[in-house]
Amino acid sequence: MEINKTFQSALAHFQSGNLDEALTICRQLLKAEPDNSEALHLSGLIFFKLGDNDSALKNIRKALKFAPDNADAFYDLGNVLQEKGELTKAVTNYKKAIKLNPEHAEAYNNMGIALQDNARLDKAIKSYKEALRIAPGYAEAHNNLGVAFQEKRQLDKAITHFQKALLLNPGYANAYQNLVEAVQGKGYENKYISKKHPVYAIYRCLYGEDFIQESIKSIAAHVDKIFVFWDDAPPGNVTGCIYKGETVTFPKKFDDVVDKVRSLDNPRIELMYDHQDTADNQLTHLVNDIILPNHDKPAIIISLEADHVFRDDQIGKAIDEFIEKECVFATTNLIEVWKGLNHRLPERPNKVGAIFCNMTKLDKMPATLKHGGVLVMPKLSAFAHSFGFAVSEKLMYWKHLLSIAVAQKLGGGIPSEDWYEKKWLKWDFESNNENLEIPEQGKEEQALSAIPYDFNELPELIRAKYFR
Repeated sequence: MEINKTFQSALAHFQSGNLDEALTICRQLLKAEPDNSEALHLSGLIFFKLGDNDSALKNIRKALKFAPDNADAFYDLGNVLQEKGELTKAVTNYKKAIKLNPEHAEAYNNMGIALQDNARLDKAIKSYKEALRIAPGYAEAHNNLGVAFQEKRQLDKAITHFQKALLLNPGYANAYQNLVEAVQGKGYENKYISKKHPVYAIYRCLYGEDFIQESIKSIAAHVDKIFVFWDDAPPGNVTGCIYKGETVTFPKKFDDVVDKVRSLDNPRIELMYDHQDTADNQLTHLVNDIILPNHDKPAIIISLEADHVFRDDQIGKAIDEFIEKECVFATTNLIEVWKGLNHRLPERPNKVGAIFCNMTKLDKMPATLKHGGVLVMPKLSAFAHSFGFAVSEKLMYWKHLLSIAVAQKLGGGIPSEDWYEKKWLKWDFESNNENLEIPEQGKEEQALSAIPYDFNELPELIRAKYFR
């Protein structure tokens, strides 16, 4: 019998799920060579998969007698002991695996589970963090760390790690369910949320002069402070892009959004410069690094874009509904108004509106990605209007080129160069109203057409400005 070739055959059957055949081959190997540590170890794993934990323990322990420096065997022995509920012994064997292989991320992760199951939460968190130090892309360790933080009532950290797990593995069902439950905030009592406690609104502005005044005015009566953070450089510090074969240099400022905010002369507005090199987690930074250290902690934070405008009957409804839901995050529905204000895009379920965050259940703001929210948010029945497709020709041009530039530098799908001119600038309801979705180069266009919209449904501030 050619021992190595036979063992590789057993291993291949095991990896393919053919456990009975793998076990048969291992038994043949062990009959010929009783001290074959690899066959003993593999047969132990097979017994573990088959639910025979006692035989698994016997074989793996015997394998370790012949190969006492096998870190993976100690790790697998820990897994069997953990399955049997012998948590202290499991931890001992995980530590032996780690001593032999200090970079054994799986051993750190599973030791964290055993420690957590044994009510040693702080040590479990430390173990999960070690697993992630070794393997930052370890989705399961992020999820487990999130569960541990949730047990410690640190909901902001829990939400952050559930999201990291999902971003690494979008099909990770446990992480998704954990995030849903965390965002619902069940079991976390609202400490002080009511209309008597501060409500803050936050804007992040690189541009937005067309609708920023109407946006701020539409919420001003319902919030206590309005933070407008402005920037003069896009994410990635891009200074231009290649557009249709030519180099286009960006202006020092794209429009007069800062002057528009200043001219409101509202004492509740705080206008501050803040630059971030990345678009990721900007809201997290603004809240945790600037607002919370210098201001009273609010009950609610509302994150808006400069082109979000509320109708009078919707902003109060949104706040009331959010308070009633008692969840941690929620977003409004979004009506995307199209060029000319007499049309809109059909509802797009994946679009995020104004984002509401219940800070009474959080110590700090968790990771908030690029859009200022979390991956899973319930939707309020209230809605905001978005005028991002109804801005001036100049601003739409710069927005389009910015999206191309950022994608060219930071990666991701690059928008089609032709969209601005062919689909937006030359848009006509009768003759050029198909496939309005901004397509990425090389990807198929989506069937999206604008539909008529009654100007009476627009926010009052917009009607007063454009339909006098």
